[in-house]
Amino acid sequence: MINKINIKIVSITLFISVSQGQSLGVGDTIPAGYGLPVCANEISDLMMTDDSLFLNAFNGATNVTGSHHVIWLMMFSSWCPYCQDEAPFTQEIYQAFQDSGLVVIGAGWDWGQPDSCDEWVESYSITYPMLDDEGVDNDEGDEFFFDNLGGGGVPWNVVIDHEMIIRYSEGGYNPNILNVITEALEDCGDLCTELFDPNCNYIVGEIDNTFTSDDQPIINVMDVIRLADVLSFGAEIDNCMMISGDISNDGVVNIVDVLAFAAMLSLGQFDN
Repeated sequence: MINKINIKIVSITLFISVSQGQSLGVGDTIPAGYGLPVCANEISDLMMTDDSLFLNAFNGATNVTGSHHVIWLMMFSSWCPYCQDEAPFTQEIYQAFQDSGLVVIGAGWDWGQPDSCDEWVESYSITYPMLDDEGVDNDEGDEFFFDNLGGGGVPWNVVIDHEMIIRYSEGGYNPNILNVITEALEDCGDLCTELFDPNCNYIVGEIDNTFTSDDQPIINVMDVIRLADVLSFGAEIDNCMMISGDISNDGVVNIVDVLAFAAMLSLGQFDN
């Protein structure tokens, strides 16, 4: 029986200083002309003739495709260990939310230290578009996206809503970015694919959808077992499970959440 367990939640909040401050921040609108060459995972219907992808291709106010998106832009260098740690999270969240209107875009530089663009994509099984922010002379501060949207360290994460307004801009990986993405998708409303599944309650810890007669959630060991089953059988972690199953609030649903869930129940932290 588990009486006490210490769950260490590791957030990538440290970052390496490599540049001077950003010119655009939260509340600013991304102007036209913010684009970079695609080095992996092309989106052919949104690409320009010079093989570049521009952020305004996802502008719900002006695009001609009828598609509206919230963008998570992850800027990184290939040598940065915190960027390497964050890469798998970005792919997991992209898989969970891509049908809800989220597009993740990577922008990297210092390729070959150690990974090339193609090697980075292969190493972390990345399926979203990867852009080359190498810079003309490959010098420090010569990265267009990072120089204008970053704030001094890597990884640097930016969330841009469907009207090209920056909603989040921070260094390091902070689990709160998932809340910002969810809010931006909800604010997009009918313009984006419906975010909320009517069969999902979106209550943290309520995995098996059991409620009392007065509609209060019943959170008990059966929810822990259900979460463990989902993970053990390799079921898809959709946006519903991403919220209700993320007990540790680290932006990922995995065995850590099962252990944290069991510990919290044993300590009486879910009041039923």
